[in-house]
Amino acid sequence: MSVAEEITTTANAPFDNPNGDIILRSTIDHVDFHTFKVILSLMSPVFKDTFTLPQDGLQSGVTSLPIIPVTESSTTLESLLLLCYPAATPTFHSLDNAKAVMEAAKKYDMQAVLSRAVDLAMSQFLPTHFLELYALSCQFGWQHHAQTAATQALEIKNLGRPSIEFKSMQDITALDHHRLLIYHHACGVAAQAVGNSLSWLEPTILSTNMPMLYHVPESKDSRHSCGVGVRKLQVADSVLKITQWFDEYLVSSGKALWEKPCESTIRDSAAYNRAITKAAECSVCRSTVVESMDRFRALYIAQVKKVVATVKLVTS
Repeated sequence: MSVAEEITTTANAPFDNPNGDIILRSTIDHVDFHTFKVILSLMSPVFKDTFTLPQDGLQSGVTSLPIIPVTESSTTLESLLLLCYPAATPTFHSLDNAKAVMEAAKKYDMQAVLSRAVDLAMSQFLPTHFLELYALSCQFGWQHHAQTAATQALEIKNLGRPSIEFKSMQDITALDHHRLLIYHHACGVAAQAVGNSLSWLEPTILSTNMPMLYHVPESKDSRHSCGVGVRKLQVADSVLKITQWFDEYLVSSGKALWEKPCESTIRDSAAYNRAITKAAECSVCRSTVVESMDRFRALYIAQVKKVVATVKLVTS
């Protein structure tokens, strides 16, 4: 069967509109998209220029409308054209579909479509494909989205080990990958430092019942059956001693944050459960440890997020 004799089908709504004045035909799977020159002209300088040329190519045997053959698949073409319609909110079938649409938008110089496509891809795939989206953002030069994807990648423990490989790694330069590793490491260093000094705590914290913190000297130190610590920390505007179980918690959680500097590291920490268990064995700590540690953990998370947010991905 010749190309002219290939059986074609019509795309789904809204691209089956008989009032359209141009047809885009996918030459891969032979699907016709009925659309409007004015929409394509507004969205694409490439199509606008094409429409100024004589339309002597293929024509539809049914409506005699001009047909412009394109190399994109019908899946890509459908998403691309839906993004040209302001009221439409398409969903990508996969990240590969999204990437194909972006390449097509770039090919046809559809800047507004490209912007919508990347925003849609980030919202749809960021939770599960952040490394691929980081690579894609580097490839297209989207610094803001690269930062967003890199921040999401903080969920990866020990990023940089040889086992951390992702599908789109081949699409970025060694420099882009190196910058991601530098960013991850810098965030880890900043997050770990949060537990080395508690000077960031508000002074009002000292007026609450926090059994893991106590002034030196403290006449009631001997009441702690959990074993008083030897380390002193800057806490708000005071230098205080901390209990041994709290010291162990800060050290352990700090190490975990160095490897994986994000909120979930603190929220899902095994060190937190160990601290509660040890504190429960102390006659002084047990009655308020859950409440006080919950309060401290919330402040800890907020401070880690704050310092990590100050670390910026180098993109140029």
